[in-house]
Amino acid sequence: MKKVFLTICYFSFTINLFAQELPKNREDSLRIGWWDPRSTQFGINFSQSGFNDAWSGAQGSVGSIGIGFIFNNKAIYHKNKGVFSSDIQFQYGTQKNNGQDARKSIDRIFMDVKYGSKLSPTINWFAGANFLSQFAPGFAYDASGVKGNKISSLFAPGFLSEGVGLEWKPLKFFVLQLGGATLRQTFMTNDIVFANTQQEGTEDGQKIFRSYGVEKGKKVLNEMGFQVIAAFDKDIAKNLNLKWRYQGFVAYAPKTKPVDHNISLVTTAKVNKYLNVNFTVLGVYDADIVKKFQLSEGLAVGFLFTL
Repeated sequence: MKKVFLTICYFSFTINLFAQELPKNREDSLRIGWWDPRSTQFGINFSQSGFNDAWSGAQGSVGSIGIGFIFNNKAIYHKNKGVFSSDIQFQYGTQKNNGQDARKSIDRIFMDVKYGSKLSPTINWFAGANFLSQFAPGFAYDASGVKGNKISSLFAPGFLSEGVGLEWKPLKFFVLQLGGATLRQTFMTNDIVFANTQQEGTEDGQKIFRSYGVEKGKKVLNEMGFQVIAAFDKDIAKNLNLKWRYQGFVAYAPKTKPVDHNISLVTTAKVNKYLNVNFTVLGVYDADIVKKFQLSEGLAVGFLFTL
């Protein structure tokens, strides 16, 4: 499974090798191809709060310190009617409250690679793949903030989707994709995580244990279904960028299941060349994990370097 992860990384980082020459005119552009302005960003965010004993005693407040890292890379390459694109988003953050164990505040690996070809000025057919997982182990915590069992890690779970379909792109900063034939693999490669998160079910009168939808004794759940993706990425004001993405997947084989929803929203405001404020919202609904909508949000201040 880790080979899959490394393969996607390889294609994401080396997609720019498609262009070796700089086009000099329109004819060369169609023959050689051209890049949209490429963007690579690396950020470090900090958060901190502190209270003296009088404040803590009266208000019940707890001091904390946090640090986070962000890496974004986006590349789009055109040649004739075809478009290759790569979108990478890495986010990791940790926070420690006074008197409690440190825990993650955010942990996200997202990679998307795609090839599309124009059928009309606003409609393309496409083939692509995307991967979603996390870097570090996640743990359950009790009410007092003490760390407990490990409940997630890299590829536990991990989600890989491959699909073909049609996309509508009426504007440069918005796209809607409909993937009528989409394969999705859910990975569960950590036995400890499985043991700590397994849920008991019944199928054909027999007990079955699953974790994140993956059956005990297996490492991968293979599903076929229909996928819809809507994505928006635009500077909505001077030095203010809004990026959001919705991904919905409904499985119809080997059995029909409720729709999975995955939402991300990132707003970045640049104070100056390097200092920025970013607000992140992540939302997930997956009945294989928990039959509730999971939501997280974070606000951080830090340094953002654009290459």
